[in-house]
Amino acid sequence: MTSLARKITNTGTKKNIGRFFSFKMRSLVWYESLNERNYMYLLEIDPDVVSYKTQPFKISYILDDKVRRYTPDFLVQRQSKQQIVEIKPATWLDDEKNVKKFPVIASTLKSRGWEFAMITDEMMSRGSLLNNVKLLYRYANILLTLQHLIICHQYFYSKSAITLATAIKDLQPQGIDKPILLKLIFWGFLKTDLLVKLKDNSPIYLSSQAYLAGRQGK
Repeated sequence: MTSLARKITNTGTKKNIGRFFSFKMRSLVWYESLNERNYMYLLEIDPDVVSYKTQPFKISYILDDKVRRYTPDFLVQRQSKQQIVEIKPATWLDDEKNVKKFPVIASTLKSRGWEFAMITDEMMSRGSLLNNVKLLYRYANILLTLQHLIICHQYFYSKSAITLATAIKDLQPQGIDKPILLKLIFWGFLKTDLLVKLKDNSPIYLSSQAYLAGRQGK
């Protein structure tokens, strides 16, 4: 578990502090709000995210002729860039203090080579994405064998899309049940539209990476 730039504490506040297990980094990650934890779910399933860290460092910036300190919520390492992310309730965006402070912070970070992004609870709750990811996360650590992967690859390779229920029915005789298929969606081996509530009639299909790997193996 990585060290934090500042100590997370509940002293004088009513924060929802806890630790979230990251499959992506194989470690526990601290959060200090439910919105931060929700963002971690989304980072876990985002294929562009290599790694992430909470409370990564402190920076100094100047506002109203005073030197102030800022600790970002997240440092996110993506495939082609590093991103500093602040998590805020949407109701905070119009707060006068935030309207004044964060453009200065964003400019300071940009001068040091970091992109700044503000993520709100409303942005994370669009469609059914967050609820779907939370569901898939429950199955992320179940046992998966090489034989399971081979069977699923062979089954989905020649299909453009097929419902989850049909895949379960066809694959159960070979030891592939619903939890395994949900795990494969979580890990990106299989794909579906996660903005729509995941149901038994949801169409699922082989990811482009898994499909191309199969073609290269021929």
